This record gives sequence, structure tokens and C-alpha cells, in this order.
Amino acid sequence: RVGQGFDVHPFSDDPHRRLVLGGVELPGPGLDGHSDADVVAHAVADALLGAAGLGDLGTRFPASDPALAGADSMVLLAQVVAAVRAGHEIG
Repeated sequence: RVGQGFDVHPFSDDPHRRLVLGGVELPGPGLDGHSDADVVAHAVADALLGAAGLGDLGTRFPASDPALAGADSMVLLAQVVAAVRAGHEIG
């Protein structure tokens, strides 16, 4: 099985918003989002969920959940990996 992930976030107007890509903080304007808006982690998570037939990131971690405000996307990705590994092997 193969999954394809896709994610986009606009740049934030908040000058203090961190830019995080693949779990790495980089210099530059941050991306706007409910979590840390790490588009790399989000795309990988969506690809894994899609390949396993487990829905998508937005369904599993909705922006309407206040507990996820500012969430570390690498933590969310780790949770996705655990869910996928429960029934599949990631190669």
C-alpha cells in the first residue's frame, strides 16, 4: 500500500510565530495553524494514514480541539506512526 500526503499553511502575521519544518525550527516567518503548522510532519502523517486506510490528519486531530492548540506536530506524527504500526508495517 502507498499513501500520498499533502499539507499547506499560509505564513503567519505573528512575528513571534516559529517556523517548524520536519520538527526542526528554522529562521524565518512561521506558518499559521492550530498546531505548530509543520507541513512536513503533516504531509507524512497524512500519507501514512492514507496508506493504512485510517482517515486523515484533520479528522484524527481536528483544529476545533482546544487541547491541540500549538501542538507539536512531531508528537502527532508519533501517534500516527503508532496507530499505523498497530496493523501495518511501515517500510
